[in-house]
Amino acid sequence: MIDRIKRLWNSPAPSYRVVRWLFPRLLALCYLIAFGSWLAQCDGLVGEQGIAPAKQLMDNVHAYELREHTNLFCEYPGVFYWRCDDAMLHAVCWAGMGLSVLVLAGVFQGPLLLLLWFGCLSIAVTGDVFLGFQWDGLLLEAGVLVLFLAPWRWWAGRISQHKPDAPVGAVFLLHWLLFRLMFLSGYVKIGGGDKTWADLTALLVHFETQPLPNPVSWWAHQLPKSVQQFNCAIMYVIELGLPFAIFIGRWGRLAACLGFSLLMAGVALTGNYTFFNLLTFFLALTLLDDGWWPGAVKRWLRAPELPVVRWRVRHAGGYAAAAVLFIFSVVAADQFLDGRIPGYKPKSPELLTNIYAQKLGPWRSISGYGLFQSMTTERLELSVEVSDDRIFWSEVPFKWKPGDVKAAPRQAAPYQPRLDWQMWFAALHPGFVPERDANPRYGMAWFGPFLSALLDHRQAVWDLMGEPPIPVADIRAIRVAQYRYHFTTPAERQATGAWWKRERLGLFSPEFVRRRE
Repeated sequence: MIDRIKRLWNSPAPSYRVVRWLFPRLLALCYLIAFGSWLAQCDGLVGEQGIAPAKQLMDNVHAYELREHTNLFCEYPGVFYWRCDDAMLHAVCWAGMGLSVLVLAGVFQGPLLLLLWFGCLSIAVTGDVFLGFQWDGLLLEAGVLVLFLAPWRWWAGRISQHKPDAPVGAVFLLHWLLFRLMFLSGYVKIGGGDKTWADLTALLVHFETQPLPNPVSWWAHQLPKSVQQFNCAIMYVIELGLPFAIFIGRWGRLAACLGFSLLMAGVALTGNYTFFNLLTFFLALTLLDDGWWPGAVKRWLRAPELPVVRWRVRHAGGYAAAAVLFIFSVVAADQFLDGRIPGYKPKSPELLTNIYAQKLGPWRSISGYGLFQSMTTERLELSVEVSDDRIFWSEVPFKWKPGDVKAAPRQAAPYQPRLDWQMWFAALHPGFVPERDANPRYGMAWFGPFLSALLDHRQAVWDLMGEPPIPVADIRAIRVAQYRYHFTTPAERQATGAWWKRERLGLFSPEFVRRRE
């Protein structure tokens, strides 16, 4: 038995020195995109004159602390706990972009990646509903895991300049994250009970009804039904089958990397999904050990012959941390599936569930995943209408989401216009009733403040919109109408030049009138 344990401990494993050099830089690129994207819209979303001011949130937190004689930092972690105003919002974004560039250059990668994670966490905590997407959690979780992989020295040049191998535990955690992301995304489609996924017809409506189509979406929608169903079946193979290939050897990991990359390329080509496709593709590259990288790459990195790595006693602390993260990632997945899969019953011990919910949950860095579980079968769009006399009404265009039927869908990714995204979710709601929808549990608590901000002529919020049809200062009333959109057929587009056709369904909200000053 002792001899078998020794052989297992000393058994060689593939080296991942190229991944150790590359992935911290690729993740820094995702951070750069995320911070830059948030800088462009944070004033209108959570600024002091925005829709859901972060300062107001933190002022309420501190008021509660004073009243109850407690400290809520662990519930609201981040730099904005100490100061939360527009200047600090901008400073964190600019600092995040600057630190990302330094990590790309190889400077102090470990410490700076820790600061980037903390800055990204700070934004997520105060970002309200606008930062509640699964890829925001994915970036934070990858940001924690990369800390085990990145060099913690002042300069990380080419491979020959830092001799230690990538810790086996760090590589495993990245592979495990990728496994959970892919497998659970496939599992929720099968287990969630959605009919379109069950009969392989989901892609017949996906390109038309996804939150933010791009120019290629129209063309993808025109593909024959048999092609769409075949692509759907291939997606199942990739999401449900290939994740297990990660753990069956080098060739399995190569197959998984190629399959995941193909899927991400297809999603990126036909839709706008911010940095999600890039981040997932970068995670897929971690499946490639040094033996798979071209010789030219290894020669440029001054590492033409890379040794295999072995389990090392010096990595014991990392292995222990990896074990803890692994356990709670299973708990996170278990809790995520509860309520999403009919009849699913959580299996995690109550102690671990409580620790995850109360201690780890607020840090948003161990998450459950399951993308595109249910497919919307029709495209509902909301149109903001304004008036200066309450008789004639004009539609306000958005910068990115569908509006003018003759305007082609736009390419936004890797930028994510988060207001446009939220408008897609709002359109699925059964109308806006202020008395009912002020309750945060309905997911529409932001919508009333959004309309109020427009009616109050807050320029930071108007900057998120397209050019208004009348001067903002003249707007005295606002309402929201609802439309049903469809892509045009090739014949309709040739005849009319329109990408969309739409029908008005009625008013989504009551009419709101600005009080006279």
